[in-house]
Amino acid sequence: MINDPTTNDLAAALLDQKVAGEFTGKDYAFVPVVSDNGFGIGVAVANEAGYCPVTGFSFPDYKAAGTFCDGMNKHIGLPDDHAVQIVCSTMGGRSYRR
Repeated sequence: MINDPTTNDLAAALLDQKVAGEFTGKDYAFVPVVSDNGFGIGVAVANEAGYCPVTGFSFPDYKAAGTFCDGMNKHIGLPDDHAVQIVCSTMGGRSYRR
């Protein structure tokens, strides 16, 4: 079972609100990324190249970052297959349509 990080982590709840405001009207997914400090998170916006890095979040490994992102995506009601489609659309793959 995937846990929603916003239920017990104020930083995650604030991130949710910040991202929702910044990407209003766009389809997006939280994604785990490799960062300068190890592993972090980013926001992939459907049909836009690359991703937007998110500062202030670091994880000991890629799996932990992925678990956090899965929980955030669950919180915003994004099914796993849609998250994958959004990420693929950022790499010049098939265009994502909700």
